[in-house]
Amino acid sequence: MKRVFWSVIFAGLCQIGIGQKQFQLDSVMRVHQNRGFNGSVLYSRNDSVVFKGNYGFANFETELPLSDETIFDLASLSKQFTAVCIIQLIQKDLLSFDTKLEDVWIDFPYQGITIEHLLRHQSGLPDYIEFLGKKQFWNSEQIATNHDLLAILSEFSPPLEFAPGTKHVYSNTGYAILASLVEKISTLEFEEYIRVNVFEPLEMNSSKVVRRIYRPDLDSRLAIGYYRKGKSNKPNSLYDNKMKKYDGIVGDGMIHSTTLDLLKWKKALKHNRIISEENKDKMFSTDEVSTAYGYGLVVQSSEAAGKYVLHTGSWQGFHTFLLYIPRTDEFVAVLSNNSYEENASINNDLLKYGRKRDD
Repeated sequence: MKRVFWSVIFAGLCQIGIGQKQFQLDSVMRVHQNRGFNGSVLYSRNDSVVFKGNYGFANFETELPLSDETIFDLASLSKQFTAVCIIQLIQKDLLSFDTKLEDVWIDFPYQGITIEHLLRHQSGLPDYIEFLGKKQFWNSEQIATNHDLLAILSEFSPPLEFAPGTKHVYSNTGYAILASLVEKISTLEFEEYIRVNVFEPLEMNSSKVVRRIYRPDLDSRLAIGYYRKGKSNKPNSLYDNKMKKYDGIVGDGMIHSTTLDLLKWKKALKHNRIISEENKDKMFSTDEVSTAYGYGLVVQSSEAAGKYVLHTGSWQGFHTFLLYIPRTDEFVAVLSNNSYEENASINNDLLKYGRKRDD
């Protein structure tokens, strides 16, 4: 009887402690909300959610509140997913890290660019964000696709910025080409490949590729992105004619997800569910040229945390942040749909207060 009594008391005290931690972390997030943050956050440790919260609106016009089910544009967080799709094809011996692009596309105008170069941003290819804005390459009234991007490179051959493998320069073009490689080798559209081979196996049921103008998606869970102007917001310029030309390109961006689905993603990487441990180690590694970048992830280390990986994203009113620390098994996801620029500060606060012992 006494054992049952003290078990009940202990459980109650634990719940009080958990409640205090939740209150403390929520208070920290309310400070960021008062500074302008609008979005969803999640902090986990040892595969368990320590804290999650939603602050503000998915749609400011209708005042639809954010929830755990709200789907955000991940922007450049998408690159790690594209990298995993490529690694899966390599594991099936359909490609190798040393495969050259001219061996896949006979008319590809650049020689010596390998898949490894693309993954690590070492290709030297000019960024399509720049050259699609030039009239000689593209009519800005039209929406470009990955196929169009490859055609432009083949026809006009804008010069490389440097010899492949000699420098690290962040390249959206490289990851768009990786998505095209997925399509070429698998014979599936990129969104279909990633749905069948990543999202469905991991039960990431709220994750998908979305191109909001090129292929309108009426999913009511999709957040609308907003640019902040002071303390106010204005509609996302995704619907501005100046930006629509980019809306058909995938691989470097366009993957949409939720904080809870991203936790499933982290667990899958941790437990080697979708790629091997050997290839995960490569993904989390650097080389002598890309000294702080792996495959779709920034790689850093500290004495306290050891090696850890992260990435940020920014596109059409969405600012995103993801961090995974293998040594302590901590994970942070910060998804904003109003261009809040202090996501790294939110990460630091979630780690700081999430690690504090419950009194």
